[in-house]
Amino acid sequence: MGAACYLCEHQYGLIPGQSAGDAVGACKLCGVLACLAHGMRDKSRPAYVCGCCVVGLLTVAAGKTSGGAGDSPAGPGPGAGDDRDPTEGTPSGFAIWAQGIEDVEDLIGDLAEERWTWLRHDATYLSELLAGPDTPASLKAYARPGAARARALMGAAAALATQLNLPESELAPALQHVVQEVRRV
Repeated sequence: MGAACYLCEHQYGLIPGQSAGDAVGACKLCGVLACLAHGMRDKSRPAYVCGCCVVGLLTVAAGKTSGGAGDSPAGPGPGAGDDRDPTEGTPSGFAIWAQGIEDVEDLIGDLAEERWTWLRHDATYLSELLAGPDTPASLKAYARPGAARARALMGAAAALATQLNLPESELAPALQHVVQEVRRV
């Protein structure tokens, strides 16, 4: 008998192309046990990360993209609209880990594989939606020309959160805001 996957037990959605079942690893960030359909191994660290934390890392990385304040829409909260680091003074595993994430591929190393076609497609669609002329006023920071990297990261976070059917309580406030606005459009 194996250990139960936390995300399976709570009936979250599955990462397509993977099979649900017994847990294969404990998340390096939050500690929950996750199966292959609810987590992945980080390509640049010897760590297993659950789907909830992958979404969180992509969201934090979207707020920390390089290139200055014009390229870093932090969403609601500290640092929004100015040069300050939104995580300054509150280093966490997410903030530290997100520093090395510039693109989705930095976290999902096998993103080019066929099993991630859905994520690439959905993330591209959401990224274009965030940049479009009908972008809600509250998300205009993502529509700026210099925010392409932030849009790509946030689009991937929103796509994965939607696929996993994560409840709002599992989403960072910035991602909650994006998901709510995208659902309205």
